[in-house]
Order: sequence, then structure tokens, then C-alpha cells
Amino acid sequence: MNNYPIMLEILLIALSFSVYSCEGVSEKKYIPKEFLNHTVIKEEDYAEDSVEIARQLRSSLKKHEGFFYSKAYFDSTQLIIDSIIYSPDFNKLAVFVMTKNPTYRQLMPDEKHDWYYDATCYLGVRQNDTISLSWVGPNFSNSTDKEELSSMMRDTYFTKYAAIRDTSGEYKYKYNIGDIRFWDCPIWKEMEEEKIKAKELQGFMK
Repeated sequence: MNNYPIMLEILLIALSFSVYSCEGVSEKKYIPKEFLNHTVIKEEDYAEDSVEIARQLRSSLKKHEGFFYSKAYFDSTQLIIDSIIYSPDFNKLAVFVMTKNPTYRQLMPDEKHDWYYDATCYLGVRQNDTISLSWVGPNFSNSTDKEELSSMMRDTYFTKYAAIRDTSGEYKYKYNIGDIRFWDCPIWKEMEEEKIKAKELQGFMK
């Protein structure tokens, strides 16, 4: 039996960009007014990006890749693009993503509700006519209130993101999403390095 596909999946997970949870993160870092990101994109461009992002995420869901590794996600799982935040030049973006799933797909089904919602964050870099996405989190699971979950996401990404620490205790992201400085922080370079490692690994495993 050829174990390469299994090995590749395991190694890609190990090499994939580290995803952090905000569980237990109470520290907040508010964005100074002078660094608030006020970038607004044209409505038609936002819609076009939403379609492309949804297409890519649907493909990842079907393959159970990245955030969608759980078998709870299936063909009828609904994808919701909650928000897209852009850099001033529109070449970098942050995507707040939600999923809507029937509660019978939960490990421990919530019999009081028909649906539950999960959520996460992807970062993207515009490359010609497409967008290269990377799953970075943090993740939210098993919410039965869509609006409440959306508010939790915004509170996390706009006030707690900069307070998330890595395994060494250092601040992982440096700045909150919504801070104009976020678009030049080290996370973007690290993302590209991880993609290069993944490509090299795929080539090695062929």
C-alpha cells in the first residue's frame, strides 16, 4: 500500500501556517485613531472577490483541507463571507468566514437548535486575476447565534488579534486587523515562506 498521500496530508498539516485560538485571551489592544484602516472598495469589486473567495473555499471544503478538515462539513454546508477587509492598495485582504451546518452533524448534536455556525479568518494576497488564500484563524465553533458570532469575530480580530501570543510567548500578529500597519507586519512574509515549504514538500512526495 502506498502511504504517500497520507504522509503528505500529515506533513502539510504540520507545515501549514500555524492557527491560533483566542480562547483565554482577555488582553485587548485598541487601534490608535491615526492607524485605523478606512479603505473602502467598490461594491462590484467586493462582489467579484467574494465569488472568487467562495469558489476557493468551497473547493477546500470538498477536499476537507485547512479549516474544513472536519468530516462534519459536507456538500450542503453553507459558506458565508461575513466581511472582507482590504489593504489601501487592495492587494492584501482578510476574510472573515462562517459556515452554517445542521446540528445533527455535530459530534454532540444540539437538539434545541437546527443549525450551528463555525467561523475563522483567512488572509489573502491578490495575484493577477486570482487571490491566494491562507488559513490563519483564530477559529470559533458551535455557535447557534449567527449575529452573536459575527460580533465575537469582530471583537477578536479588531481588539484581540494583536494580543495573541505564539508558543514562545511573543505577540504573533503584532497588530489587529483594521490597523493600517497590519498589512506590513511579519505575518505576510511567514505566510509566503510556508507556501514555499508546502510546494517543495509536494514536489518531494511525487
